[in-house]
Amino acid sequence: MGWVSTALVWLLSRGFVLWLFFGPHSWVTGDVAYFADSLTRVPEEGLAGTLEEYPLPGVGLVAFPWVVARAIGTADLYSEVVLVLAVATDAAFTVLLRRFGGSDRGSVWAWLLAVPLLGATTYARFDLVPGVLVGTALLLLRRFPRTAAVAAAVATGLKLWPALLLPGLAARRRERRRVVVAASVVGVVLVAASVALAGWARLVSPLTWQADRGLQIESVLATPVMLAWGLGLGPHVVEYSAFNAFEITGPGVSSLMVAATVATAVMLCGLILLWVRAWTTATVLTPDGVVWVCLAAVTAFMVSSKVLSPQYLLWLLPLSAAGLAVVGTTRGRFRLRRWVVVLLVTTLATQLVFPVFYAHLITFGDESVWATYLLAFRNLTLVWLLVEAGREAWWHLRRPAPVQRGRALDRQPPGPDGDQARTLR
Repeated sequence: MGWVSTALVWLLSRGFVLWLFFGPHSWVTGDVAYFADSLTRVPEEGLAGTLEEYPLPGVGLVAFPWVVARAIGTADLYSEVVLVLAVATDAAFTVLLRRFGGSDRGSVWAWLLAVPLLGATTYARFDLVPGVLVGTALLLLRRFPRTAAVAAAVATGLKLWPALLLPGLAARRRERRRVVVAASVVGVVLVAASVALAGWARLVSPLTWQADRGLQIESVLATPVMLAWGLGLGPHVVEYSAFNAFEITGPGVSSLMVAATVATAVMLCGLILLWVRAWTTATVLTPDGVVWVCLAAVTAFMVSSKVLSPQYLLWLLPLSAAGLAVVGTTRGRFRLRRWVVVLLVTTLATQLVFPVFYAHLITFGDESVWATYLLAFRNLTLVWLLVEAGREAWWHLRRPAPVQRGRALDRQPPGPDGDQARTLR
């Protein structure tokens, strides 16, 4: 697929997304309105009290279009500036994939399909930016490891979760020193700036916010009680919480919250084991292995969390598209293409869950049971993605068989199959 055909498909697919954005799904821009309202209160609440659920660099990211809109002449243009910057981010990543994706255009096609499959949510959430940054980091890792590290570190400053990728990106010994140094420098600068502008407490406020949240209705762990709610089997209640999300309460929810804590602990232990294995097999770790370690880390976090919003798919979509450009073996391309196909199905199901049928998940009615079945299907595909990514990551981290040396070779019998063969080899 050439540049012209890529541009044509991009324009047509993004035109569809913009139609959703301004038409039937225009109400998904609630987060943008929330950002605008929060930014207007900065003079009263200060940076320490503004959007405290996000790291301070993330607040800076959503404030940038606010500054641009004010410079144009009116803050009322904030949502339009956000949209323009989101479309520009999408276009830039498409160009990067086309430029660094090699002769295989699977990565470009994956991204071209991903955005319309997720729909208007893509342009209405700032998760697009850290998602694209981590995809860029993976894409540039082999050729420009310092640039890749800077991209991943900035993404971590914006939304924290990209920190899960840093151990994988630094696993291979040939890139390790440059990745660690560059990421550390960026991290120190961002932390220092956050402390100077908003104090030490601002560094942990996003973690505290997440820890205090309840069980979000779309999370994988909420699936059993959501099915019970959809079937009318219990006195469960779905309501909008103080954390700007719909959460479920009722029988079994407290147990699932405990399960979420246990699952998070197990996830962290598993990831530490994965990262240690990756670093100790650094000399034989292939780019394919790095891709799977990164995908496994992000998917594990999504599946084990008590919180899961539709924009979280933007954590995986750019990363997997970049992965298709990075994998270098026939086996790797086949396995990852299959994985990406399932991810794209998951993405379509996510758009159907939110925003298409979301009303039936927050207000009980005749259609609620089908909406919860759809949610359960989406969550099952996420579990499959985790299992497959974990298996592939572990397969790539297997230690190579030890090479026979010294006396083991001396035990070969003399003759054509012995000394002479060893000489030829």
